[in-house]
Amino acid sequence: MNTQTPIIGDQDIVYSYLADLKRTSREYTTAAMESNCPEVRQIFEQLLQNTLKLQEQTYQLMSQQGWYNTSSPVLIAEINKQINSYTQTQSQTNQIVQQNMM
Repeated sequence: MNTQTPIIGDQDIVYSYLADLKRTSREYTTAAMESNCPEVRQIFEQLLQNTLKLQEQTYQLMSQQGWYNTSSPVLIAEINKQINSYTQTQSQTNQIVQQNMM
């Protein structure tokens, strides 16, 4: 009886799939941002949302299997600090864009 060990295991396949989903998400984001046609932009936005759902499902599977180790938990205060910082930057950027469009 000749049993062969698979060359690539399930964990490696799923990890590769997750990496492809991450790459695809970046590509769809770029395409949506650079599209000057509202209909095309909407298509890329929908594709991005679908890809993000697949990414979440894939991550959940990997997490349940113990295949995806996340870093240590981040304090909620640090997360809120980053959100506030990004929100302020976005608000300032919006003001600059609005001022220059007049």
